[in-house]
Amino acid sequence: MTAPATPVALITGAGGGIAKSIVSRLLGEGWRLELADLDPAQVEQALAELPQADRDRVRVHRLDVTDEDSCLRVAQDSAARSGGLDALINAAGIMIRRDANATTSGDWRRVLDVNLTGAFFMAKACYPALRASDRAAIVSVSSSHAVLAARGSVAYSVSKAGLSHLTRLLALEWAPDQIRVNAVAPTVVPSPMTADVLADPAYVDRKLAAIPLGRPIQPEHVAAATSYLLSPDSGSTTGQTLLLDGGESLA
Repeated sequence: MTAPATPVALITGAGGGIAKSIVSRLLGEGWRLELADLDPAQVEQALAELPQADRDRVRVHRLDVTDEDSCLRVAQDSAARSGGLDALINAAGIMIRRDANATTSGDWRRVLDVNLTGAFFMAKACYPALRASDRAAIVSVSSSHAVLAARGSVAYSVSKAGLSHLTRLLALEWAPDQIRVNAVAPTVVPSPMTADVLADPAYVDRKLAAIPLGRPIQPEHVAAATSYLLSPDSGSTTGQTLLLDGGESLA
């Protein structure tokens, strides 16, 4: 299978806030997109706001990243119908906010299954198609929680730390196949997942005080970083987690 003339990316969790910004950015750069989500209707609703020319370059799939067979079906269908696959963006993710002693075994398994195991399943499923591309890249959406300890997010933080290390391991193993593997790690970004905490003015004040740049990170910043890591400009970059935290991890 040869790489398609127009680059093709498969994005998981495509109905999420960060993913929507990535979709908009990549469509503007001429990509064709395979958008996958557990709730395809949510993706379709967002696409209805796009110009018809953009919608014509998008296909939507139902995907459960915790089900390896579902991951294989979506990856294989995307590559077969698009004539190849150049990029995978792992943007599927969930967060359950509980202190460690209140986190149940079900909470723990659910968060790690989606955020970490799901990314592994998708990377494996896309590997055969990515090997055939001359610009293959994987970008996973990690978090500054991968390097910063935060109360009330034990399962989420561990899953993101694991995702960043998975990024390094896959980058090392798949470098001979010329598949670059990186991650972006934003601090809190406005999205449905963070709407509850960002509605608390005291939390926002504390968060901004902890960010040396003193300003919030926006979904568009994550999309721009993702675009860079998919582009030839980052052709020598692999195994890296790019922190998008305004310097929070320095303080």
